[in-house]
Amino acid sequence: MSAPELEKLAAQGAEMPDGLDGAEQLLFLSLRQLYALFRSGKIQKDIAKIEKTKILQEYSNNALLLESWNQARQREQKMSGILQEMKNSECEVCKKFFKIHSGMCHD
Repeated sequence: MSAPELEKLAAQGAEMPDGLDGAEQLLFLSLRQLYALFRSGKIQKDIAKIEKTKILQEYSNNALLLESWNQARQREQKMSGILQEMKNSECEVCKKFFKIHSGMCHD
């Protein structure tokens, strides 16, 4: 779901949609709470606008971090067989690479 779609639902006080990733969940819940606080009069419009901007900026950062993590995880899955071969190889460079990649070498 796009950020504007999530914002519209949040502004309506809707239930959180199924299937959202972590960044989308945090965006939705943050905006829903912000709109609820604004409607209840607990925060003023100027404060709400500033906080909404911060929430949307942080969503962009969170979405990028999540995408980066997912890509790294996919690369790791693709490399797992090769890394095992490198570990068991007679090649010293391969063994060193495996140790560095696995965090076992602190040079």
